[in-house]
Amino acid sequence: MKPIMLATDGSPASAEAAREAIELASLLHVPLITVTVAHVGVPSYGYYGYSEVYSELRKSEHEHAEQVLADIAETAGRHGVECETVPLEGPVVEALCKFAGRRGVAMIVLGAHGWGAIHRLVFGSVSQGVLHSAPCPVLIARPVVAGESTWVDEHEAVAV
Repeated sequence: MKPIMLATDGSPASAEAAREAIELASLLHVPLITVTVAHVGVPSYGYYGYSEVYSELRKSEHEHAEQVLADIAETAGRHGVECETVPLEGPVVEALCKFAGRRGVAMIVLGAHGWGAIHRLVFGSVSQGVLHSAPCPVLIARPVVAGESTWVDEHEAVAV
């Protein structure tokens, strides 16, 4: 069976997506591919010191991405799920959808911040962009409400 792809940025909003993806991969006995996109948003015009600032931002973004991927791989391993990690670069929605198409994944799992229409208009929405552009089904995991159970298997919960 094809792998499940988890797209994460390590934010609290993506924690539920990680739980869902690991649970699905475990229940279906398929591998998990976890990806994160390093995207450095800086002005396109230069100024004195621009290259140094860009270099530092890029380095910081890559270090964060590597840590996020390592954390998910460790959690997946604890639950018996084979997990490949892949850092990506570029515009987030485009990078995620292109990768999913190249790898032929069964499904993309990602989180949503739960923002309203105004926030989405101002900041954009990765989850909506992926939902409309993905070459496969997409599961968007919403943040958990306090006291709500998220893990189908009542014997063990994933802590990300």
